[in-house]
Amino acid sequence: MKSALKMLCAAAVLAGTLNGVAQDDSRIDALENQIRTMQQRLDEIKEADAANRPPEWMNQVYGKGLTFNFYGEAKYNMTKGSNGNYFDPHRFVLIPGYKLSDNAYFNSEIEIEHGGVDDKDDSRFRGEVEIEQFYADVKINDWLNWRSLGVSLIPVGSINLHHEPDQFYSVHRPIMYKYIVPSTWMEGSMGFFGDFGDVEQLEGLSWSFLVSQGLSSANGKINDGSKGVRDTRPNLAGKGDNRQLAYTMRLQYDGASSDTDWLKGLSGSASGYFGNYQETTTTDTDVYLWDIEAKYRWHSGFMNNFEIIGDYAQWHFASPDAIADANVGDRMFGYRLELAYHHVLEGDQELIPFFRLEGYDTSEGSKDSNAFTDTGSSNYLTYGVYYQLNRHMELKAAVRQSMDDADNTEFSIGVGYQF
Repeated sequence: MKSALKMLCAAAVLAGTLNGVAQDDSRIDALENQIRTMQQRLDEIKEADAANRPPEWMNQVYGKGLTFNFYGEAKYNMTKGSNGNYFDPHRFVLIPGYKLSDNAYFNSEIEIEHGGVDDKDDSRFRGEVEIEQFYADVKINDWLNWRSLGVSLIPVGSINLHHEPDQFYSVHRPIMYKYIVPSTWMEGSMGFFGDFGDVEQLEGLSWSFLVSQGLSSANGKINDGSKGVRDTRPNLAGKGDNRQLAYTMRLQYDGASSDTDWLKGLSGSASGYFGNYQETTTTDTDVYLWDIEAKYRWHSGFMNNFEIIGDYAQWHFASPDAIADANVGDRMFGYRLELAYHHVLEGDQELIPFFRLEGYDTSEGSKDSNAFTDTGSSNYLTYGVYYQLNRHMELKAAVRQSMDDADNTEFSIGVGYQF
């Protein structure tokens, strides 16, 4: 009996031991799976960090149900001109979105500029409230998406499409994106977009095509000087404006996910806008705008963490005599050439000194038969420092020094947010 009891106890101990071993193996397998999942997500974060975008799994998290994002910027400007020194709560932008289905996402953007609006003549608020984006993106297949009828940004130039304050190092947006590419430039529109991810040789290349309203003189005409084409953006709900449509095409490249090391720091785009400008009921001209830009950041070698940016845009007016301003010829252009250095600190912090040569010309070329007066161009040296506290906040200080008129030089400090 004792012998049997001993054997029974030994069997129980052995069974418990084997069971414990099995449980330990199960726990080890579970831990290994967790570690693999965490490593995969860390790899995705590193890859997305190089491309300055959230990782795909974060997009999936954000894409469920209602999202509510934000960006904004406030500035203090010290000028030599008649404006003096002034504070500007420039932008306060709310971005509500909603996942309509697995293949459809609604996006919108509501912007309050310069502190708000008021109907009083002596109001302390001189700003604007406007809808900058209002559409749904619908996936048709892996390379084709439909953007619904709504309000969309014209896809010319990176700053017009992506103008959160962490997308440019200066306090103000590059000046060509005010008078040449009139950012923020949004129109009533509809279109398509996609990428070529399934084609290995075209990885990183994407495209977009947008049909929108044509330019109009309802809010202002094309002119020389500090306006350019800016006032010709049509009213979103305007009646009696230009009835002709405009067409925009864009190719964009992002080499962050490339298998070729030197391509990882390269990005850029080429865009073309083809439309019509109606100055009066009887005078109009076809207009063409093209933009080409490139950005490269070194990730190794002697130039490690240096970044260079180039951007050029040009308008062409097919019938310049249709434009009444005698100082406006058949062309306008804008440019920027920028050098920056990324001094990487702890965590997400970076200190980025930068130097930019930039400018625009709203009086270039000639008229067909009328007299033309070339009034010159506006050129600037813009330099300063950008300090990224984290991915959601940055501090900026910069000088935009006029090379043509000292009274147009200004020093600005600013703070930006995006989340």
